[in-house]
Amino acid sequence: MCDTIYSADRVAAVGTGPAGAFFGKNSDRQPSEPQTFCIVPRRPPSAQTALSGTTVPMADSGFGFVLSKPSWMAGGEMGINEKGVAIGNEAVFSTYKPAKAGILGMDMLRAALGVSASAKEAVDYLCAFVEKFDQGGNGSFRGSLYYDNSFLISDHEGAYILETAGHRWAWRAIHGHDAISNAYSIEEDYKRLDTQTRKEIAPVNERAACSDEADPGRKGEKESFKAHVENRFYLRFSKGEARRALSLSLLAGFASKAGAAASAVNENPAANGAPDLLDFLGILRSHGPYNPAKPLSRHMESLCVHSGGIPASATTASFAVEYKGSDAAILWFTGTSYPCVSLYKPMLLVKGEFIPLWAGYDYAEGSRKSEAYWSRWAAWLKSSRAFLRSGDPSFAAGREHAQESLSMIANKALADIVSSGSASSLAVLRQEAGAVIAGWEKDIGF
Repeated sequence: MCDTIYSADRVAAVGTGPAGAFFGKNSDRQPSEPQTFCIVPRRPPSAQTALSGTTVPMADSGFGFVLSKPSWMAGGEMGINEKGVAIGNEAVFSTYKPAKAGILGMDMLRAALGVSASAKEAVDYLCAFVEKFDQGGNGSFRGSLYYDNSFLISDHEGAYILETAGHRWAWRAIHGHDAISNAYSIEEDYKRLDTQTRKEIAPVNERAACSDEADPGRKGEKESFKAHVENRFYLRFSKGEARRALSLSLLAGFASKAGAAASAVNENPAANGAPDLLDFLGILRSHGPYNPAKPLSRHMESLCVHSGGIPASATTASFAVEYKGSDAAILWFTGTSYPCVSLYKPMLLVKGEFIPLWAGYDYAEGSRKSEAYWSRWAAWLKSSRAFLRSGDPSFAAGREHAQESLSMIANKALADIVSSGSASSLAVLRQEAGAVIAGWEKDIGF
C-alpha cells in the first residue's frame, strides 16, 4: 500500500513569482522487505526491455534513471529519469482478475523511466503497455498479492494521473495539486480512455470526430471510470480513500500557504514564508489520525505507515523530487523506513546527470551495502522503539534542523553548478552533507 503526491502550488525565491513543483511518494510494503535507492546508468538503446525475470518487445531508449526498489526485483516503487520524468505507482484492485504470470506495475514503471522523454510520453507508453501485455504477477515479498496499477507521473512542465484495470486505462492531467493511493480516483473527469471503455462509459457520436473525452458530441452522459472498474471490497483493508483524503487535505494547506506567500510578495517584495521542502516532506511524514503508541489502531490511515495490525504493511522507503527550473531538480530519498524519524538525503539532477551529495551510501543497483544500511535501521527502530519519537518536540526540532541544513547544502551545490558550470565545490559540500547526516544519526543513537 502506498501514497503518491504532487504539488505545483508553491512560490519560488522571493520576487520571482510562481515556479517549481514537488513530487513525492511513500512506499508501503512488507515491514521486513529491504528497499534500496540506486542509479541505473545510461545504456545503448534497444528494441527489448528487461524486466524481472523476462524481457518484452518494447523499446528502451537507454535513459539513465534513479530507482527506489525492493531488493528482490528489477522494478521499482518510484524513481526519476535523466529527463526529469518522475513516476510513482500504486496497487489498485479492479473487477478484472490480474494475471498470475502478468507483469508487475513496478516493472512497468522501470520500463517507462528508460524510454520516456516527458511525462506525457510516459503516459502514452504505459497505456500502450497495458493494452499489449497482461499486468499482474505476485507483487508481495511474503505470501501473494496480485493487483492492477495506477501511476502519478510528473516532469518539469506538469503531471498526470493514469489508472489501469486489466487492459483498460484512463488518464487526466493534474492542475495544481493531487494525490493517488490504493483506490481509483478518476471518475467522470478523465481526459482520455482506452477504446473499449470509451464505448462503454463515454459513448460519442462518431461523426463528431471527438479527439478526447472532454469534447462535445457524445450520445449520452459520461459515467465514472472508478465506478466502472473498481472492486470496492479491497478498500476495507487498503484504506486508500482515507489516505488520499488526508493527502489532499495536507496538500490544500500547502497550496494555501503558497497563495498567501504570493500575495505577501506582491504587497511586499521582501516578504517570505512560502511553503518549502520541509513543508512538503512534512506531508510524507504525516500520521493523520494514527497514534504510533497504538500500533494496532488505524495504522492504514497514516501516510507514514507503521507496522501493526492487518494488513502487514509499513512505509519502507520515501522519495521526493524538488523541481528547479527546466533542467534541474533536487532529489530526496530516505534509504530507510519510517520517514517520520528519518532524514531525506540529497542528490542533484542537473542537465541529465545524477550527482549524489551523500558519499556514505552505495548507489549501485543490487548493493549489499545499501541493503545492509536499510536492515540496520529497521533493526534499530525495532530494538529502540525510536518510531515513537516522531511526536517528541525536541526530536522533531533536531530532525528539522538537520533537514534544513541538508537543503541549504543541496541548494548551494546546485547554484554553484548552474552559475559556474563547475562542480569544484562538491567535495567540500559532500563532506558537509556527510557530517550533518552522521552527526544527526549519532545524536539519535543510531
